[in-house]
Amino acid sequence: MKGHRSQSYHLKPIVTSGAYNELHRDGNNLERIKSKCYRPVARTSAPLHVADWGFVIRQLLCHVIVAAGLVGNCLSFFVMKSKPLRHKSYSHYLCALAVFDSLTLVTREMRHLHDLLTYFQYSGVFSDFSAVGCKIFSFSECVSCLMSSWLVVAMALERVLVVYVPFRKNVWCTQRGAVAIIISLFVIFSYSQVFRFVMVTKTEGQCEGHRDYLAAYLVLHVYVYQLCLAYTLPIIIVFAANISVLRKICQVERTFRQDENSASTRLTHASSGRSKTTRMLLTICFVYVLTLLPGSTLSIVMIVAYQLFDLATSQQLLVAAVPWYNVLIVVSDLNYALNFYIYVLSGKKFRLELRRIFRTDRFVVSSHSTRTREEFILS
Repeated sequence: MKGHRSQSYHLKPIVTSGAYNELHRDGNNLERIKSKCYRPVARTSAPLHVADWGFVIRQLLCHVIVAAGLVGNCLSFFVMKSKPLRHKSYSHYLCALAVFDSLTLVTREMRHLHDLLTYFQYSGVFSDFSAVGCKIFSFSECVSCLMSSWLVVAMALERVLVVYVPFRKNVWCTQRGAVAIIISLFVIFSYSQVFRFVMVTKTEGQCEGHRDYLAAYLVLHVYVYQLCLAYTLPIIIVFAANISVLRKICQVERTFRQDENSASTRLTHASSGRSKTTRMLLTICFVYVLTLLPGSTLSIVMIVAYQLFDLATSQQLLVAAVPWYNVLIVVSDLNYALNFYIYVLSGKKFRLELRRIFRTDRFVVSSHSTRTREEFILS
Protein backbone atom coordinates (compact mmCIF):
# COMPACT_ATOMS: atom_id res chain seq x y z
CA MET A 1 0.00 0.00 0.00
CA LYS A 2 1.06 3.55 -0.58
CA GLY A 3 2.90 5.70 1.92
CA HIS A 4 4.38 5.31 5.38
CA ARG A 5 1.81 5.42 8.10
CA SER A 6 2.31 7.34 11.31
CA GLN A 7 0.33 5.70 14.09
CA SER A 8 -0.55 7.15 17.49
CA TYR A 9 -1.76 4.61 20.02
CA HIS A 10 -4.29 5.41 22.73
CA LEU A 11 -2.83 2.56 24.81
CA LYS A 12 0.69 3.91 24.51
CA PRO A 13 3.20 1.10 24.90
CA ILE A 14 5.35 0.90 27.97
CA VAL A 15 8.47 0.38 25.89
CA THR A 16 8.91 4.06 25.07
CA SER A 17 6.77 7.14 24.86
CA GLY A 18 6.22 7.10 21.11
CA ALA A 19 8.61 4.39 19.93
CA TYR A 20 5.85 2.64 17.99
CA ASN A 21 5.04 5.91 16.27
CA GLU A 22 8.67 6.49 15.37
CA LEU A 23 9.00 3.05 13.81
CA HIS A 24 6.08 3.79 11.54
CA ARG A 25 7.14 7.33 10.83
CA ASP A 26 10.72 6.51 9.88
CA GLY A 27 12.03 3.07 10.68
CA ASN A 28 15.63 4.00 9.88
CA ASN A 29 15.76 7.16 11.98
CA LEU A 30 17.37 5.57 15.01
CA GLU A 31 18.67 8.87 16.38
CA ARG A 32 15.06 9.97 16.91
CA ILE A 33 14.26 6.72 18.70
CA LYS A 34 17.44 7.13 20.72
CA SER A 35 16.21 10.42 22.12
CA LYS A 36 13.10 8.70 23.43
CA CYS A 37 14.68 5.47 24.65
CA TYR A 38 17.75 6.85 26.45
CA ARG A 39 19.91 4.09 24.97
CA PRO A 40 23.16 4.28 23.00
CA VAL A 41 22.58 3.18 19.42
CA ALA A 42 24.59 2.34 16.35
CA ARG A 43 23.06 3.36 13.03
CA THR A 44 22.05 0.50 10.76
CA SER A 45 21.73 0.56 7.00
CA ALA A 46 18.50 -1.41 6.60
CA PRO A 47 15.23 0.31 7.53
CA LEU A 48 12.86 -1.36 9.96
CA HIS A 49 9.72 -2.44 8.10
CA VAL A 50 6.46 -3.00 9.95
CA ALA A 51 3.95 -5.55 8.63
CA ASP A 52 0.63 -4.09 7.50
CA TRP A 53 -1.74 -6.92 8.36
CA GLY A 54 -2.47 -5.75 11.91
CA PHE A 55 -3.12 -2.21 10.74
CA VAL A 56 -5.52 -3.44 8.03
CA ILE A 57 -7.46 -5.57 10.53
CA ARG A 58 -7.67 -2.63 12.89
CA GLN A 59 -9.00 -0.25 10.24
CA LEU A 60 -11.53 -2.79 8.94
CA LEU A 61 -13.04 -3.51 12.35
CA CYS A 62 -12.53 -0.54 14.66
CA HIS A 63 -14.93 1.86 12.92
CA VAL A 64 -17.74 -0.73 12.99
CA ILE A 65 -17.10 -1.44 16.67
CA VAL A 66 -17.13 2.27 17.53
CA ALA A 67 -20.40 2.86 15.64
CA ALA A 68 -22.10 -0.15 17.24
CA GLY A 69 -20.79 0.87 20.65
CA LEU A 70 -22.05 4.44 20.39
CA VAL A 71 -25.53 3.27 19.36
CA GLY A 72 -25.61 0.68 22.15
CA ASN A 73 -24.39 3.13 24.80
CA CYS A 74 -27.05 5.67 23.82
CA LEU A 75 -29.77 3.02 24.10
CA SER A 76 -28.36 1.90 27.46
CA PHE A 77 -28.54 5.47 28.74
CA PHE A 78 -32.18 5.89 27.69
CA VAL A 79 -33.19 2.51 29.15
CA MET A 80 -31.54 3.28 32.50
CA LYS A 81 -33.31 6.64 32.58
CA SER A 82 -36.70 5.01 32.04
CA LYS A 83 -39.20 5.46 34.87
CA PRO A 84 -39.01 1.91 36.35
CA LEU A 85 -35.18 1.88 36.47
CA ARG A 86 -34.12 5.47 37.09
CA HIS A 87 -34.56 5.12 40.87
CA LYS A 88 -32.12 2.20 41.15
CA SER A 89 -28.61 3.00 42.34
CA TYR A 90 -27.01 0.84 39.67
CA SER A 91 -28.83 2.79 36.94
CA HIS A 92 -26.71 5.85 37.80
CA TYR A 93 -23.54 3.80 37.41
CA LEU A 94 -24.69 2.35 34.10
CA CYS A 95 -25.73 5.78 32.79
CA ALA A 96 -22.35 7.24 33.71
CA LEU A 97 -20.62 4.20 32.23
CA ALA A 98 -22.51 4.67 28.96
CA VAL A 99 -21.42 8.31 28.82
CA PHE A 100 -17.73 7.72 29.54
CA ASP A 101 -17.58 4.62 27.33
CA SER A 102 -18.97 6.75 24.51
CA LEU A 103 -16.40 9.50 25.13
CA THR A 104 -13.64 6.89 25.12
CA LEU A 105 -14.90 5.46 21.83
CA VAL A 106 -14.98 8.95 20.29
CA THR A 107 -11.37 9.67 21.27
CA ARG A 108 -10.30 6.27 19.99
CA GLU A 109 -12.09 6.86 16.70
CA MET A 110 -10.19 10.12 16.33
CA ARG A 111 -6.94 8.20 16.69
CA HIS A 112 -8.08 5.52 14.25
CA LEU A 113 -8.94 8.17 11.66
CA HIS A 114 -5.68 10.01 12.29
CA ASP A 115 -3.66 6.88 11.63
CA LEU A 116 -5.66 6.06 8.50
CA LEU A 117 -5.17 9.55 7.07
CA THR A 118 -1.46 9.68 7.80
CA TYR A 119 -1.02 6.21 6.32
CA PHE A 120 -2.00 7.67 2.97
CA GLN A 121 0.15 10.76 3.61
CA TYR A 122 -2.75 13.12 4.25
CA SER A 123 -2.92 15.55 7.15
CA GLY A 124 -4.05 13.74 10.27
CA VAL A 125 -6.83 14.61 12.68
CA PHE A 126 -4.35 16.24 15.07
CA SER A 127 -2.61 18.31 12.39
CA ASP A 128 -4.91 21.26 13.02
CA PHE A 129 -4.73 20.91 16.81
CA SER A 130 -2.87 23.54 18.76
CA ALA A 131 -0.71 22.67 21.75
CA VAL A 132 -3.64 23.62 24.00
CA GLY A 133 -5.96 21.42 21.96
CA CYS A 134 -3.60 18.48 22.43
CA LYS A 135 -3.52 19.05 26.18
CA ILE A 136 -7.32 19.11 26.40
CA PHE A 137 -7.66 16.04 24.18
CA SER A 138 -5.13 14.01 26.16
CA PHE A 139 -6.73 15.00 29.46
CA SER A 140 -10.26 14.15 28.28
CA GLU A 141 -9.15 10.87 26.73
CA CYS A 142 -7.42 9.61 29.86
CA VAL A 143 -10.07 10.77 32.34
CA SER A 144 -12.78 9.06 30.27
CA CYS A 145 -10.78 5.84 30.19
CA LEU A 146 -10.20 5.95 33.96
CA MET A 147 -13.87 6.62 34.66
CA SER A 148 -14.91 3.72 32.46
CA SER A 149 -12.64 1.36 34.37
CA TRP A 150 -13.44 2.53 37.89
CA LEU A 151 -17.19 2.69 37.37
CA VAL A 152 -17.01 -1.05 36.73
CA VAL A 153 -15.02 -1.33 39.96
CA ALA A 154 -17.68 0.66 41.85
CA MET A 155 -20.46 -1.60 40.56
CA ALA A 156 -18.50 -4.72 41.45
CA LEU A 157 -17.89 -3.49 45.00
CA GLU A 158 -21.52 -2.48 45.39
CA ARG A 159 -22.51 -5.98 44.41
CA VAL A 160 -20.21 -7.37 47.11
CA LEU A 161 -22.02 -5.26 49.70
CA VAL A 162 -25.41 -6.41 48.45
CA VAL A 163 -24.40 -10.07 48.61
CA TYR A 164 -22.68 -10.09 51.98
CA VAL A 165 -24.95 -7.63 53.84
CA PRO A 166 -28.21 -7.80 51.86
CA PHE A 167 -30.43 -6.19 54.49
CA ARG A 168 -28.22 -3.09 54.52
CA LYS A 169 -28.27 -2.53 50.79
CA ASN A 170 -31.09 0.03 51.05
CA VAL A 171 -28.86 2.06 53.37
CA TRP A 172 -25.56 1.83 51.48
CA CYS A 173 -26.64 1.32 47.86
CA THR A 174 -28.70 4.47 47.33
CA GLN A 175 -29.12 6.93 44.48
CA ARG A 176 -27.47 9.68 46.47
CA GLY A 177 -24.55 7.43 47.33
CA ALA A 178 -24.09 6.38 43.72
CA VAL A 179 -24.07 9.98 42.51
CA ALA A 180 -21.59 10.96 45.25
CA ILE A 181 -19.26 8.11 44.25
CA ILE A 182 -19.42 9.04 40.55
CA ILE A 183 -18.64 12.69 41.27
CA SER A 184 -15.83 11.74 43.66
CA LEU A 185 -14.24 9.44 41.09
CA PHE A 186 -14.42 12.16 38.46
CA VAL A 187 -12.78 14.73 40.73
CA ILE A 188 -10.03 12.34 41.84
CA PHE A 189 -9.12 11.16 38.36
CA SER A 190 -9.33 14.62 36.88
CA TYR A 191 -6.83 15.79 39.47
CA SER A 192 -4.57 12.79 38.73
CA GLN A 193 -4.34 13.81 35.06
CA VAL A 194 -3.71 17.55 35.53
CA PHE A 195 -0.03 16.98 34.65
CA ARG A 196 -1.08 16.59 31.01
CA PHE A 197 -1.82 20.31 30.78
CA VAL A 198 1.90 20.87 31.40
CA MET A 199 3.62 17.87 29.84
CA VAL A 200 1.59 17.20 26.69
CA THR A 201 2.14 19.21 23.53
CA LYS A 202 1.89 18.96 19.75
CA THR A 203 4.98 17.48 18.10
CA GLU A 204 5.12 16.93 14.33
CA GLY A 205 1.36 16.54 14.03
CA GLN A 206 1.10 14.25 17.08
CA CYS A 207 -0.22 14.84 20.59
CA GLU A 208 2.45 13.41 22.87
CA GLY A 209 4.72 14.15 25.80
CA HIS A 210 6.90 17.24 25.61
CA ARG A 211 10.54 16.37 25.06
CA ASP A 212 11.64 18.50 28.03
CA TYR A 213 9.42 16.49 30.40
CA LEU A 214 9.78 13.10 28.71
CA ALA A 215 11.27 11.21 31.68
CA ALA A 216 8.59 12.44 34.11
CA TYR A 217 5.85 11.99 31.52
CA LEU A 218 6.94 8.39 30.92
CA VAL A 219 6.60 7.60 34.62
CA LEU A 220 3.26 9.36 35.05
CA HIS A 221 1.67 8.12 31.84
CA VAL A 222 2.99 4.57 31.67
CA TYR A 223 3.50 3.45 35.25
CA VAL A 224 0.96 5.54 37.16
CA TYR A 225 -1.81 5.98 34.59
CA GLN A 226 -1.54 2.94 32.33
CA LEU A 227 -0.21 0.21 34.58
CA CYS A 228 -1.63 1.25 37.94
CA LEU A 229 -4.83 3.29 37.54
CA ALA A 230 -6.27 2.33 34.16
CA TYR A 231 -5.66 -1.40 33.99
CA THR A 232 -3.87 -3.38 36.69
CA LEU A 233 -5.74 -2.19 39.79
CA PRO A 234 -9.23 -2.20 38.23
CA ILE A 235 -8.73 -5.65 36.70
CA ILE A 236 -7.54 -7.13 40.01
CA ILE A 237 -10.37 -5.54 42.03
CA VAL A 238 -13.12 -6.48 39.58
CA PHE A 239 -11.86 -10.04 39.30
CA ALA A 240 -11.57 -10.47 43.10
CA ALA A 241 -15.00 -8.89 43.71
CA ASN A 242 -16.72 -11.13 41.19
CA ILE A 243 -15.04 -14.26 42.53
CA SER A 244 -16.18 -13.40 46.07
CA VAL A 245 -19.75 -12.79 44.87
CA LEU A 246 -19.85 -16.05 42.95
CA ARG A 247 -18.52 -17.87 46.00
CA LYS A 248 -21.28 -16.41 48.15
CA ILE A 249 -23.92 -17.29 45.57
CA CYS A 250 -22.71 -20.89 45.51
CA GLN A 251 -22.99 -21.04 49.31
CA VAL A 252 -26.55 -19.71 49.17
CA GLU A 253 -27.43 -22.22 46.47
CA ARG A 254 -26.21 -25.06 48.66
CA THR A 255 -28.32 -23.70 51.52
CA PHE A 256 -31.43 -23.80 49.37
CA ARG A 257 -30.71 -27.32 48.23
CA GLN A 258 -30.29 -28.51 51.81
CA ASP A 259 -33.50 -26.84 52.99
CA GLU A 260 -36.27 -29.36 52.38
CA ASN A 261 -38.92 -26.96 53.65
CA SER A 262 -38.37 -24.36 50.94
CA ALA A 263 -41.38 -23.89 48.73
CA SER A 264 -40.92 -25.10 45.17
CA THR A 265 -41.87 -21.79 43.62
CA ARG A 266 -39.53 -19.90 45.91
CA LEU A 267 -36.69 -22.27 45.05
CA THR A 268 -37.47 -21.86 41.36
CA HIS A 269 -37.30 -18.09 41.60
CA ALA A 270 -34.10 -18.24 43.64
CA SER A 271 -32.44 -20.62 41.19
CA SER A 272 -33.48 -18.46 38.27
CA GLY A 273 -32.15 -15.33 39.97
CA ARG A 274 -28.89 -17.06 40.82
CA SER A 275 -28.42 -18.23 37.24
CA LYS A 276 -29.02 -14.77 35.78
CA THR A 277 -26.77 -13.07 38.32
CA THR A 278 -24.02 -15.59 37.72
CA ARG A 279 -24.17 -15.11 33.97
CA MET A 280 -24.07 -11.35 34.30
CA LEU A 281 -21.14 -11.35 36.73
CA LEU A 282 -19.12 -13.84 34.73
CA THR A 283 -19.79 -11.99 31.49
CA ILE A 284 -18.85 -8.57 32.83
CA CYS A 285 -15.77 -9.92 34.60
CA PHE A 286 -14.40 -11.89 31.68
CA VAL A 287 -15.23 -9.31 29.02
CA TYR A 288 -13.49 -6.61 31.03
CA VAL A 289 -10.43 -8.74 31.76
CA LEU A 290 -10.12 -10.43 28.37
CA THR A 291 -10.40 -7.19 26.40
CA LEU A 292 -7.99 -5.04 28.42
CA LEU A 293 -5.48 -7.50 29.82
CA PRO A 294 -3.81 -8.61 26.53
CA GLY A 295 -2.72 -5.11 25.48
CA SER A 296 -1.32 -4.35 28.92
CA THR A 297 0.46 -7.71 29.00
CA LEU A 298 2.11 -7.05 25.65
CA SER A 299 3.31 -3.67 26.90
CA ILE A 300 4.77 -5.25 30.04
CA VAL A 301 6.53 -7.90 27.97
CA MET A 302 8.04 -5.23 25.72
CA ILE A 303 9.35 -3.09 28.58
CA VAL A 304 10.96 -6.17 30.13
CA ALA A 305 12.52 -7.08 26.77
CA TYR A 306 13.73 -3.51 26.36
CA GLN A 307 15.54 -3.72 29.67
CA LEU A 308 17.05 -7.14 29.02
CA PHE A 309 18.19 -6.90 25.39
CA ASP A 310 20.29 -4.48 23.39
CA LEU A 311 18.62 -1.74 21.34
CA ALA A 312 18.86 -3.52 17.98
CA THR A 313 17.18 -6.66 19.36
CA SER A 314 14.57 -4.58 21.18
CA GLN A 315 13.69 -2.75 17.99
CA GLN A 316 13.24 -6.00 16.11
CA LEU A 317 10.91 -7.25 18.85
CA LEU A 318 9.04 -3.97 18.72
CA VAL A 319 8.57 -4.26 14.97
CA ALA A 320 7.25 -7.81 15.38
CA ALA A 321 4.85 -6.68 18.14
CA VAL A 322 3.29 -3.73 16.28
CA PRO A 323 0.83 -5.78 14.13
CA TRP A 324 -0.33 -7.71 17.19
CA TYR A 325 -0.67 -4.47 19.11
CA ASN A 326 -3.01 -3.18 16.39
CA VAL A 327 -5.18 -6.27 16.80
CA LEU A 328 -5.23 -5.84 20.58
CA ILE A 329 -6.40 -2.25 20.13
CA VAL A 330 -9.45 -3.64 18.33
CA VAL A 331 -9.98 -6.12 21.18
CA SER A 332 -9.77 -3.34 23.78
CA ASP A 333 -12.33 -1.28 21.83
CA LEU A 334 -14.82 -4.08 22.49
CA ASN A 335 -14.71 -3.32 26.22
CA TYR A 336 -16.32 0.07 25.61
CA ALA A 337 -18.81 -1.17 23.01
CA LEU A 338 -20.25 -4.45 24.34
CA ASN A 339 -22.00 -3.40 27.56
CA PHE A 340 -25.36 -2.78 25.91
CA TYR A 341 -25.32 -6.18 24.24
CA ILE A 342 -24.34 -7.86 27.51
CA TYR A 343 -27.32 -6.23 29.21
CA VAL A 344 -29.64 -7.36 26.43
CA LEU A 345 -28.46 -10.97 26.62
CA SER A 346 -28.45 -11.31 30.39
CA GLY A 347 -31.02 -8.83 31.74
CA LYS A 348 -34.72 -9.58 31.44
CA LYS A 349 -35.74 -6.25 32.97
CA PHE A 350 -33.41 -4.43 30.59
CA ARG A 351 -34.96 -6.15 27.57
CA LEU A 352 -38.45 -5.34 28.84
CA GLU A 353 -37.69 -1.65 29.26
CA LEU A 354 -35.91 -1.57 25.89
CA ARG A 355 -39.06 -2.87 24.22
CA ARG A 356 -41.17 -0.34 26.07
CA ILE A 357 -39.06 2.53 24.75
CA PHE A 358 -40.21 1.69 21.23
CA ARG A 359 -43.83 0.98 22.17
CA THR A 360 -46.72 3.42 22.43
CA ASP A 361 -48.81 1.31 24.83
CA ARG A 362 -46.38 1.28 27.74
CA PHE A 363 -47.37 -0.24 31.04
CA VAL A 364 -45.63 -1.07 34.26
CA VAL A 365 -46.10 -4.28 36.18
CA SER A 366 -45.11 -4.16 39.81
CA SER A 367 -45.09 -6.87 42.43
CA HIS A 368 -44.48 -6.94 46.17
CA SER A 369 -43.42 -9.91 48.22
CA THR A 370 -41.68 -10.83 51.44
CA ARG A 371 -38.24 -12.30 50.76
CA THR A 372 -35.67 -14.07 52.88
CA ARG A 373 -32.00 -13.17 53.24
CA GLU A 374 -31.06 -15.72 50.58
CA GLU A 375 -33.52 -14.24 48.11
CA PHE A 376 -32.14 -10.76 48.70
CA ILE A 377 -28.69 -12.07 47.85
CA LEU A 378 -29.84 -13.78 44.66
CA SER A 379 -31.98 -10.88 43.43
